[in-house]
Amino acid sequence: MKRQGYTLIEMVLVMFLLILVSFFVFTVTGIGSSAYLRLSDWQRQTADLRVGISYIDVKTRSHDAADMISIQPDPFSGADALVISSEIAGQTYLTWIYIHDGHLCELFIRAGGAATPEMGNRIARIDELALDISGGTLLQVTLSRHNGGQLQKRTRSIKLNSEVSRP
Repeated sequence: MKRQGYTLIEMVLVMFLLILVSFFVFTVTGIGSSAYLRLSDWQRQTADLRVGISYIDVKTRSHDAADMISIQPDPFSGADALVISSEIAGQTYLTWIYIHDGHLCELFIRAGGAATPEMGNRIARIDELALDISGGTLLQVTLSRHNGGQLQKRTRSIKLNSEVSRP
C-alpha cells in the first residue's frame, strides 16, 4: 500500500520548524543591526575628538624643533593654546591652535599681527582643550566634547624631541 500526501501532524511539524527558524533568523538580525547602530553612533560622536587629536599630533610632530612649540594663553579668551612658530623668508609666523565657539581652530598669522578669533579655520567640534607638559618633552593633549549631556574625552601623550615651553 502506497502512502500519498502528508498527514496533518507532519505538516504542523514542518510549519513549526519553519516558524522557529524564522524567529531565530530575525532575532539574530535584530541583535546584529542594533549592535551596528550603537557602534556607528559611537564612532560618529567621537569622530571630532579623533580628528582633533590627530590634527594636533601631526602638527606638533611636523614642527618638532627647538623653540618652535609652546603653550601660551590665547589672546582671545586666555585659555591654553598651542603655539607653533615658524620662520618663512626671514619673518616669524605663528600657528595658534585654540578653542573658539565650540570648535578647535587654527590661526596662521605673522608674529605681532592683529587677529580676531573668527579669523581661524575650524578643524573640529571640540568644547575644551587641555595642554600639559611633563619633563619638558612630553606634551599631553586632552580634548573634551559635551554630547547629549555626556562628556567625552580623548587624551594623547606626544613625545617630542625638543622641549615645549610654557611662558
